[in-house]
Amino acid sequence: MAPRSNVQHTPQPRPAPFDWGLAMGLGVPHFSARRFRANSDSLARIRRFTHRTLTLWGRHSCTDEALIVVGELVANAVRHALGTHSDRHGWLGLMNTASTVICAVQDPSPNRPSPRAAATHDTRGRGLLIIDELAHDWGYSLHDSAGKTVWAVVPTTARFTTWTGTSCGSTTS
Repeated sequence: MAPRSNVQHTPQPRPAPFDWGLAMGLGVPHFSARRFRANSDSLARIRRFTHRTLTLWGRHSCTDEALIVVGELVANAVRHALGTHSDRHGWLGLMNTASTVICAVQDPSPNRPSPRAAATHDTRGRGLLIIDELAHDWGYSLHDSAGKTVWAVVPTTARFTTWTGTSCGSTTS
């Protein structure tokens, strides 16, 4: 084994990578992004990435809601924008603010997201309705260069009161 050199490694300057946060309109600290494609592993990888990121930020109170919102946003992008195009990809951006986590998905489709009413037995068509229930706000931005970003603002504080163990209308004797 060769002896170690005492010369310290000096990083060489190189161009900064493309800032997806700025491209998505979210150029602030506490931003993390991951690219995804329309393959069977994408949603699982995105969920793991989201869980790790929220854990790193200490956002345990909204992890479940954010995972559901991210899953729906990515599933919509895969289904409606990426489809069977192996050369296309989307981006998930997560931004940590004082009281929210913003989840944003960029995809190459210019088609606007639109909630629809699903019938009782439909297995699809509820994603945006679920996002609407879990998020404080959501919307989308169209890009001149094609594509869009669909975003949702997930509150980091509980939106629902916890059950105290008594049912509504119960009386004590």
